[in-house]
Amino acid sequence: MIWLDAFSDRYLTPELCPFLWNLSKNCFFAKIKPLFAYKGIEYCFEYGAPLNKLGVWNDHVFAGFDAVNKRQNSLFKKVLKFVDNFSPSDEWNKVFRYILFKLARVEYGTPHLIPPQYIDVFPVTRPSFNRKSLYQILDENSIKYLRKEPKLAISEVGLIKRIPKYLRKYDVVFLKLNSLDRLGHKYGPSSNNVRRRIRYFDKLIGELFPKLGKNVALIVMSDHGMTPVLHYFDLINFLTKKGFEFANHYVAFVGATYTSFWFKNEQYKEKIVNELSYVEVGHLLSVKDKIKLGINKIGLEYLGEETFAAREHHVFFPEFYHVRRPPKGMHGYAYSSYDAPICIVCNEILESNMTKQVASFTDLASSITNFLNLSNFSS
Repeated sequence: MIWLDAFSDRYLTPELCPFLWNLSKNCFFAKIKPLFAYKGIEYCFEYGAPLNKLGVWNDHVFAGFDAVNKRQNSLFKKVLKFVDNFSPSDEWNKVFRYILFKLARVEYGTPHLIPPQYIDVFPVTRPSFNRKSLYQILDENSIKYLRKEPKLAISEVGLIKRIPKYLRKYDVVFLKLNSLDRLGHKYGPSSNNVRRRIRYFDKLIGELFPKLGKNVALIVMSDHGMTPVLHYFDLINFLTKKGFEFANHYVAFVGATYTSFWFKNEQYKEKIVNELSYVEVGHLLSVKDKIKLGINKIGLEYLGEETFAAREHHVFFPEFYHVRRPPKGMHGYAYSSYDAPICIVCNEILESNMTKQVASFTDLASSITNFLNLSNFSS
């Protein structure tokens, strides 16, 4: 399975990627229904269950106002602040942070730029589930598998080329490639940088395909697309100008397409919610929205007491993942109509299990276990 992070259905054209386009016409092809989730997308695939059933959203949770009040200026935070101040870019800042967190033996999670003073307020969480994951099922059935997710773009090429070699040793190979996501954020989905990478991936997969045996099933999928960003809005600065102080009146986890809020008391909640109702770049998610998005059972430690979601093509900036340079491409909108992730399946037996024109992330893992004649996920 080749997981192309941020490959949009809009890229699937005969001009841009002729091999994958042709594959989509001759094998099973479906658009995947976009999920309004972050780490939750990977969990939905891995555990074959929807977000509400898993109860997970991000890999950071709000530790409560006690954590806000007990913040301490530790040596680790001082060094982290120094690293942040002298990093030349967000990309290098995340690299330096990764090294620092490793040295300090502090869980980093998804590369982020959460302000040092709030690291303790939004700790990384490792959820556990009352069901088996795809990888646990493979282990229990003595199915040898390999999972690779290279950190460097230069490593991706070699991994694709080595898939036939890996398949001589392993029954299943999972390869996740993230460079397209990074390029989409930095340069935008229509940029030459993105288009060159797509063409190169298409060429590599085209060269790989004839080397796979007839009994090998090839899955090419993505987790989301990439929407061009047209507008930026500094949500925290807006609230500051309205007289609301971060950490004193409220706390927020600020993402590019959503901001989760927790309030010091009901009085501040009412006032801030009222101000947000006039902000046109997004809207507060209602109970009806959360039910429609399949996240109404997600805990408040993830989604907040209130969740303010950006409109498509808008992002909040600065935020906890971008502080120096605003992104030109983004994904993860509550309501996404611009594009969709994709799934291509090439194998007659596996294709027979994929009958929907619009697939979901929960379909994929169960289709793999069915193809391997394994017991499926527990309910």
